[in-house]
Amino acid sequence: MVLVIKALKYLLLLSISLTFIYTNEVSSASPVTTPPSSPVKMSRRLVAVEGMVYCKSCKYSGVDNLLEASPLQGATVKLACNNTKRGVTMETKTDKNGYFFMLAPKKLTTYAFHTCRAWPTNPGPTTATMTCTVPSKLNNGITGAMLKPSKTINIGEHDYVLFSVGPFAFEPACTR
Repeated sequence: MVLVIKALKYLLLLSISLTFIYTNEVSSASPVTTPPSSPVKMSRRLVAVEGMVYCKSCKYSGVDNLLEASPLQGATVKLACNNTKRGVTMETKTDKNGYFFMLAPKKLTTYAFHTCRAWPTNPGPTTATMTCTVPSKLNNGITGAMLKPSKTINIGEHDYVLFSVGPFAFEPACTR
């Protein structure tokens, strides 16, 4: 009889333990959620590109750095994208500080910015007195640099993602 009572106590204890475990599993389960009715879309924004172009010194010609380099005014920078049937190509010139800024056409959005490349094409008219005429390999200045997103800006009623490239450089035709 004592043995039967001990067995019943163990069964009762086991039953209570299982009930406790079962109720905690059910209550801790996350509630069922329904997926949103439509997937969230990333907003497409227009593209703006900025960068700098420099003239390297003879001392560092052929070396990938900008030590003793000076800003290059009037240099031409080209942006080319292959994301549409006709593609997008545009050029701009640098200011007196070697800085360039371009707003891409409205048909180019951030959806396909990865198809764009930028590179310097012409050192500009100021090189008549200078010797910087050879494009440098610095930051893919010959093959074209990929755009790197930096921040969002608002111009007028439109939001743009500002992409940075470069800095680019032209080298002098120096003998070492």
